[in-house]
Amino acid sequence: MRCYKCNNVLSDNDFCLKCGADVSAYKLVVRASNSYYNMGLARVKVRDLSGAVPALRTSLELNKNNIKARNLLGLVYYEMGEVARAISEWVISINYKPERNIAESYIHKVKSNPNRLEAVNQAAKKYNFALEKAKEGGDDVALIQLKKIVANHPKFIRAHLLLALLYMKKGDDDKALKLIGRVLKIDRSNTVALKYLDELTHASGQTQAAEGGTDKGRKKSRETVSGNDVILPRTSYKEPSSGVFTVVYILLGIVIGVALVWFLVVPAKLQSAQHENNEVIKSYSEQLAGYSIDITKLESEKTRLEKQLKAANEELAELKGDTSEAVMYAKLIDAVSAYVNNDFDAAVLALAQIDVTQLPSDKSKSLYTTMEENCNGGAASYYIDGVNAYNRKNYTDAAAYLEKAFRLDGTTVETPYYLAMSYLELNDAQKAQTYIDIIHNNFADSEYAARLDEYLASKQ
Repeated sequence: MRCYKCNNVLSDNDFCLKCGADVSAYKLVVRASNSYYNMGLARVKVRDLSGAVPALRTSLELNKNNIKARNLLGLVYYEMGEVARAISEWVISINYKPERNIAESYIHKVKSNPNRLEAVNQAAKKYNFALEKAKEGGDDVALIQLKKIVANHPKFIRAHLLLALLYMKKGDDDKALKLIGRVLKIDRSNTVALKYLDELTHASGQTQAAEGGTDKGRKKSRETVSGNDVILPRTSYKEPSSGVFTVVYILLGIVIGVALVWFLVVPAKLQSAQHENNEVIKSYSEQLAGYSIDITKLESEKTRLEKQLKAANEELAELKGDTSEAVMYAKLIDAVSAYVNNDFDAAVLALAQIDVTQLPSDKSKSLYTTMEENCNGGAASYYIDGVNAYNRKNYTDAAAYLEKAFRLDGTTVETPYYLAMSYLELNDAQKAQTYIDIIHNNFADSEYAARLDEYLASKQ
């Protein structure tokens, strides 16, 4: 451990042997920072990444010069698919320790593969776009984007969790459980994933219990009799017989009734039924005559339509099918029309149906790429270029890059912090104050807000 004033190696004493500074409190802070770093390292070893992040954050709040904690935090972010955050931590680490810092190797490995970096940047853009659409209720558009992200970036935890949430909203619990399982393999103690898993299992348990209870109740109701049930015994009462005359009277009444029905009721019914039958036959005859005319017209129409269908099939045979260049070009025209009318949801849905390899020309492919980038939004690439320009003390270019990054994504504190610092270096107090206010209003509890206040206090 070295003295914070003269950088001399400290002894067991509570003061520096070289400059005499009191280092008792400083030692406690450094030891506490190292303890939180060890805690974060232990959690990383068991893949408790979400638990390691707050421990490492606390370590850095106690000692911002704890390079090991900052580099490890960058690795944790990288493993969770947060490449922009990882690079941000490594850049800060290099600023504190420019020489013999392994963070420089991490950044070099990330930048050595431009295609990979560009893919990560596009994934971040699509995630931000999908998140906004999910908040606005555009679940279909968000699902399309998130499916592409998780297929190409299996470690992007936030994308997996958002897609799982959308599946839960649709009631597709099996797909949601599959995505949650992937997240827990990467980060075994992810609180959001565990919360989703608990909700799914709890809902499933309630459904099974309700079904089981219903069956049990039905079975019980079939097999048992309650105390309120009344069982009536068989009666032994018999109607007393009235003799032979009673039987004769009954038979005579039946014969008279049958005779009346046969001679009075049946003829009237037969006459009415015959009249109704004649009316029905007449109506059917008229309908059949009309149907004959209609059949003739339909046969003529059928012949005409068959000729048109034959011509259409001959024209369709000239195309290549559903994946032909003509079909892809037609869908691209639909996407351009929606994009020009500022209907970006429809534009994204149309672009999702296009196989870019089937487009007929390089210009159409370029147009597809431009619209996809403009519809999705994102900031990681501009942020990296801006921070690199800031580190080279090229504050004009840094401000230009970071302004673009902030317009595309204003949800992180790093971008407004470097914008404020760049404009302070450029002596543009008005623009600097704009981003200072954003940090104080939206990120007042962050490390960057405290660091900015220290810098402003030192300039007064």
